[in-house]
Amino acid sequence: MHEYLVKAAESKGIELPALEASSKLSEKVLGQFRQSLKKDFSIEKLERLEETDVVLLGSIARGECTEKSDCDYFVLQNGAPPNTTHTLVQAAQQIREDLGYAKPGVEGAFGEIVVAPNLFESIGLNADTNTNLTRRILLLSESKHVTVGQAHAGTIDNILSRYYLDMIDSGHGKDSLAKIPRYLLNDLVRYWRTMAVDFGSKRWRRGDSQLRLAKLRISRKILFAGPLATVLLVPQKTDTIGELPGYLRESLEAPPLAQIAKHTDSLNEESQGAIKTLLLNYDQFISILSGGKRAVLGGTTDDTTSEQEIRNQCREIGDNIQSSLEKIFFEDPLFKESFRKYSAF
Repeated sequence: MHEYLVKAAESKGIELPALEASSKLSEKVLGQFRQSLKKDFSIEKLERLEETDVVLLGSIARGECTEKSDCDYFVLQNGAPPNTTHTLVQAAQQIREDLGYAKPGVEGAFGEIVVAPNLFESIGLNADTNTNLTRRILLLSESKHVTVGQAHAGTIDNILSRYYLDMIDSGHGKDSLAKIPRYLLNDLVRYWRTMAVDFGSKRWRRGDSQLRLAKLRISRKILFAGPLATVLLVPQKTDTIGELPGYLRESLEAPPLAQIAKHTDSLNEESQGAIKTLLLNYDQFISILSGGKRAVLGGTTDDTTSEQEIRNQCREIGDNIQSSLEKIFFEDPLFKESFRKYSAF
C-alpha cells in the first residue's frame, strides 16, 4: 500500500485490509507482466525497445486490483519500429488472457498502440478526442510501465511541459510566483465531466449497471479528486512556475486516493475526520469488489435480495465519500479558497 495511505491510516488509528490486499495483488500482477514479457516473449531482443512501453492503467496501476478487475493497458509508441510495437500488443493481450483478467473496454481507449506525441501535441480543439483526453489524463494519474519505462517517463514529461509552456507563453516567466495551472485543471475537470456524460450514454445504450454506477460515484470520483488536490495546492507547494513540472511529476506518481491522504496532517480536525471516513468507506468498496458481492453488483447473478442490499451499501458508501470530499474541498482552509476560485469558473 502506498506510503501516504499507510501514514494516514496510522495517523487516524485505522486499518485498511482490503486496500492492503489489493495493493499486494497489484504488485504481483505487475511483476507477472514484467516476468512474462522477458521470459516468454524475450522482449529484450526487440529492436529499439526503449522507444516504446507497455503501460498498465486502471485498478492495477492504482494498487487497487482484485481478482475480477479489468486489465487496461496500451502500448505507448514513441518511435519504435512497427514490428516491436506489434509484438508488444500481442504479448500484452496473451499475458492478460493467461492471468485470467477481463479484456479492456469496448470503447477502444485501451488494448491498442497509442502514438505518444498525440497525447501532448493534441491538447484541445477537434483533434483532442475523448479517447485522446482519457489516455492523457490516465497516463498522468494512474499508470505503470512494465517494460523499459523510458517512453512512459518521457511522454509524461512532455505532457507536463506542454501545460507548463502554456503558462510561460501567457506572459509568466519561470521565476514568476507559482500559479494554478489552468490548462491542466481544465483538462481534469473536462475528463471528470466526460466520464459522467459517457456513463449516461452507456446506460442509455446498454441498460442499467449498478457496478458502473458505483464506480462512477466512488473510484472514478477519487480519480478526479486526487489530481485535483495536487493541482489546487501548486501555489502552496511551489514557489515559482519553474518548479511546476517537477512538483506535478512527483505528486501525480502517487495513486489518486494517496494524493488526498498525503495531506491528512495539514487539514483541520473536522477534515481529518472526513479523511478517516473517506479511507474506511473506500476500503469497504474495495472489499465489495474483491469478493462475491461484485458479481451481484454487476448483475451476473439472480440473487435480487442480495443485489438490493449491496446496491444500498454502495449508495451509502458513495454518499459518505461525497460528504467527505465536500468537507475537505469546500470547508477546509487548505483547499477552500483555491477550490472556490478555480474549480467552477
